[in-house]
Amino acid sequence: MPGLPLSELSAPSYSPGYAPDGVEEEDQSQIVSMTTRRKPKFLQYPPDVPRMTRLGPCTFGVNTGPVADNADLTKLTVPMLKEQLGLRDMPEGGNKKDLIERLRNWKTYKPETVAVREAPDRQVFGPISYNRSVTGITRFWVKPDEKDHISAAKKAMEESMYIIKQQDNHDGSPGLTVGVYSEMGSDNYQVTIGNKTSCNCSSITFRPKSNCKHIIYVLTHILRAPAELLPQRTLFTEELMKLLDHAPKVRFTAAEVSTDPCMSDGVPKSKDGNCCPVCFKDIGEAQTACCGKCGYHTHSSCFDIYARELSGWGVDCAVCQGAWSPAAV
Repeated sequence: MPGLPLSELSAPSYSPGYAPDGVEEEDQSQIVSMTTRRKPKFLQYPPDVPRMTRLGPCTFGVNTGPVADNADLTKLTVPMLKEQLGLRDMPEGGNKKDLIERLRNWKTYKPETVAVREAPDRQVFGPISYNRSVTGITRFWVKPDEKDHISAAKKAMEESMYIIKQQDNHDGSPGLTVGVYSEMGSDNYQVTIGNKTSCNCSSITFRPKSNCKHIIYVLTHILRAPAELLPQRTLFTEELMKLLDHAPKVRFTAAEVSTDPCMSDGVPKSKDGNCCPVCFKDIGEAQTACCGKCGYHTHSSCFDIYARELSGWGVDCAVCQGAWSPAAV
C-alpha cells in the first residue's frame, strides 16, 4: 500500500477567516484561540472599595495599591485579602475571618516570635545579610514570622530532643552532621548544618521552604544561632564560621582531651553554667550522671536515652569521647 504524501501527514494549518472544506468556522476559532497565550488574571476589586496610592515609603498607581483603612473588607475575596496582607508584609494564612481581623489591626500588628537561645555575644556576630553574601552567593530569605517556621520553632523549644552523635561534615566544609533522637515520634534523624541545611524527616520534604524542628533545635541549642537565621535553608560560609567559633564548647575531640589534663583527672566539675552534652540545655538542679574520666555531668534521664541509642556500639562519654565509667560517689 503506497504511503501518504507528506502534505497529508503534516498537521493542517488554518489561517483566520478561512476554513477548509469540512472544517466549520467555530472549530477554526477554537483552534486559533488554543494557540494564543493566556493573559494573566488580575484581581478585580469591587468598584466601591477605595484604594490608597501611598503606604509608607511606597507609591502605587490608581486602583493598584492597598485598600483604605475604612474600606468594607467583607466585600473582598480571600485572594484579595491575602494580597492586601502581602502589601503590608503580614502573614497570609488563615480563613477569611482571620484575614479580615488581621488586616483591620495591621497598624498595631506585631509579628509572632518564639523565644530561642542565642549566644550571649550576639553583637560579635554582627549584622546579617538577607539575600547576598560577601562572596556574591544569594539565597531566598524566609521571614522569622512565617507560619510554618513559628510552628516548627515552638516545637523545637518545647519538645525533648537528644544529640546522640555529632561530628564535622564529611566533605570538610564548615558545619556539623548531627544524629538527633526525638522523643516525639521515638525516631532518629540525621541533621546536616552547612551551606544547605538538611534533615531526613518528612516535614522538610513537605515544607521545604524553611527548616524543620530538628534543624532548628541544632541551630538554637548547639550553635546558638540568631533568631533570623533559624528558618534559613541556606547559610553563608561567613555565618557558619561565626556560629562554629562562638558556639559554647560542650563536646571535645580526642585530640583536645589529650592536651588538657583537666579532661582526664576524674575530678567532678561544677554544674554551674554548664550544659548537658546530650540535650544541650542547662544542667540546673536535675539529677546527673558524672563521667569518671573528665568529671563532666549529664542529665541522668538524658544519659539513659543516650546509652540506649548507642547500645551495641559501646557507650562513650559525650563530652570527652572516652569509654564511659561513672565517677566514684
